Amino acid sequence: MIRYVIDHYQPASERVMRLLFLMVLICVVSPTVRAQDAAPTPSKEHAYLAKIAGTRSGTMKVWPQGPTSDAMEFPFTETNTVVLGGNWVETEFQAGPYKGHGMNGYDPIKKKYIGTWANNMSPYLAVMEGTYDEAKHELTMFFNDIDPATNQPEKMKSVIKDVPGEPSTMTMYKKDDTTDDWVKSFVLTYEMKQK
Repeated sequence: MIRYVIDHYQPASERVMRLLFLMVLICVVSPTVRAQDAAPTPSKEHAYLAKIAGTRSGTMKVWPQGPTSDAMEFPFTETNTVVLGGNWVETEFQAGPYKGHGMNGYDPIKKKYIGTWANNMSPYLAVMEGTYDEAKHELTMFFNDIDPATNQPEKMKSVIKDVPGEPSTMTMYKKDDTTDDWVKSFVLTYEMKQK
């Protein structure tokens, strides 16, 4: 019994330190907990991204040797899920052996759409940023990637067109370093959703 009392005896200074630590911890954690209660409502930009929720399919047209070469076509499926309180859209994509995973959202401070993309044919993560042109119905995203054939960096651009009454498309472009032109790499054409 005496040993228990000695082991559990705390000098006054240690009790004061523990009390101060608890007070600091409460001050740090409390605003975070309150901020979670007041999470921002998803914006109209988030609502734009959420329009693609669900499973879609279509055709992927690829020009492996450049846009003047013969194209190869593959069917694809894409599942988009609104996650994390409506602030993000998570994408699972498959076309033949190619599988990809993306997260897209909107940064209200930068006032830009943002996203990431990873796939099973590359060890690199693409981090994208772009804007939506309401008049053209186009979301344009820019990012840097690594060319899998050369392991050299390359500039990329994706343009998603969603004109009402027409099939949506996503066109991927690569920046040609010699001409400074955007060269078409592939196009996804989504089937129209049944009403």
